[in-house]
Amino acid sequence: MSLLTRRHILTARADQHFISSAVVLALPERCKVVAARLADMTGVEVHAHEESRIVITIEGPTSGVLGEILTTISLMDGVLAANMVFEHAEPEEARS
Repeated sequence: MSLLTRRHILTARADQHFISSAVVLALPERCKVVAARLADMTGVEVHAHEESRIVITIEGPTSGVLGEILTTISLMDGVLAANMVFEHAEPEEARS
């Protein structure tokens, strides 16, 4: 059994796939527009939005990619905060 290190998590590994859930807090009057923009982003899926909260999942090849996407979201016009709730890595073959 190999030891899982921070380097393994943050660097690309062809045998891993990462998914996280996040809650995005948007200005209430911009929530629908922000949700639509999120839905158009590669690797992002919008599951629900109400008032100022948007629940999403983000998928990608590394934890670092998920973090980059979350940072991009947090810098969007109308977004007040974007917080990761959960992150999971699984072997690529488990997705087939």
